[in-house]
Amino acid sequence: MRNLSLRFRSFAAAILTLMIFIPLTVITLEQAFNNSLSQSMQQQLKVQSLTLISEFEFEENHAVMPELLFNDQLNIPDSGVYAFVLNGDKIVWKSQSTLNWQQRPMFAPPPTGEETFIEDFNLANSYFLFAYTAEFEAENGFQPVSFFVLQDKRIFNTEKDKFAHTLWYWLGLIAILLLILLLVSLNAALLPISRLNKQIKQAESGQLRRIDQQYPPELDKLKKSINNLLNSEEQQRARYKNSLNDLAHSLKTPLAVLAGNSELPDDAQEPVQQINLLIQRQLKRAVIGGQTGWEQAVLIKPVVEKLINAMRKVYLEKELEFNIEGVGAETRFQGDITDLMEILGNILDNACKAAQRHVVLSCEMTKQWLQISIEDDGPGIPADKRLILLERGIRLDSYQEGHGIGMAVVADLVSAYQGQLSIESSHLGGALILLKFHLR
Repeated sequence: MRNLSLRFRSFAAAILTLMIFIPLTVITLEQAFNNSLSQSMQQQLKVQSLTLISEFEFEENHAVMPELLFNDQLNIPDSGVYAFVLNGDKIVWKSQSTLNWQQRPMFAPPPTGEETFIEDFNLANSYFLFAYTAEFEAENGFQPVSFFVLQDKRIFNTEKDKFAHTLWYWLGLIAILLLILLLVSLNAALLPISRLNKQIKQAESGQLRRIDQQYPPELDKLKKSINNLLNSEEQQRARYKNSLNDLAHSLKTPLAVLAGNSELPDDAQEPVQQINLLIQRQLKRAVIGGQTGWEQAVLIKPVVEKLINAMRKVYLEKELEFNIEGVGAETRFQGDITDLMEILGNILDNACKAAQRHVVLSCEMTKQWLQISIEDDGPGIPADKRLILLERGIRLDSYQEGHGIGMAVVADLVSAYQGQLSIESSHLGGALILLKFHLR
């Protein structure tokens, strides 16, 4: 399953719940409304049937009804309410509201003393039908008389559609309001997690040394655990550096004694110096390799300004012009300040040696990368020599144009930070050294 955020999962669950809850609620309420309306219609038609029964009588075996009925709707043609009286299978009376009816409805009279209610009685239109059979005394004895009252369903359907439309409108509006309320509540509930995540990223990028904000009890234990991890990591790195420094000092004295021994053959002097340089380089790589992303980031601008001031003094006679581009007040290097000074110092020194007039240092920072480039207007580095300068084990100081000295140290440090080092041609005419470091 894909890694989805808690906010998205909670919001998706809420939408799914509402998508199931709202239709079920509408269906339930519509069904309850329809049932209530149908029961109300049944009672209404029953009352109208009882009114007809009270107004009906036999005279000389003929059905007699008043000319005007108590229910005015039965006196108006096409009013929507219609009534029929059957004696046996014969219609003996019908209301004036049926004046324009063209077809004779076929009724099935209920047994005497019983009633029938049909919710969907189909003729030209659909009707509610209520029927009741009663006995009336005539000259030839008691006779069953059936009373049928019909109500046009178009009014009922209009009310039902209007109710459904209103129901959907208001429940939809409530659902939207609930989603907005839920989104606001989720943002408020997840805000401490977002703040903690932001501080963790800042600590990882070196902008913070400790998680220092206040959090709910559920996150306070996590905050303490992260701070304990940071403390432990910092102490471990300090012990590691101290141990390596102790090792370097322990090896330095015997090597110095060995190198100063007059009885040491001349052909052994150079291997001893190489051993000393190799130890220093490997100790340096070990220190850098032991670092993690939980280290304070270094501002690049003060380091660059300090190095360029030093280069101006060292190469005063060349009267070099230094240009700094893209180095902002918040441009940072995620690593040790000593390493940054050694990387930039070596490259700037080589650029000053090779430059005739101009040296340019520029930075570009994105979300993923920090890119530093240093270029000059010197003779440049031939394409066939560039890879040789970056190869491991080659004596880089054998290249006399100025870019060879110190490049071994630079290559090792950049590699230890898992960065990229490339040599290209500058638009100034000389060499361009390009460094890229991945931002954690």
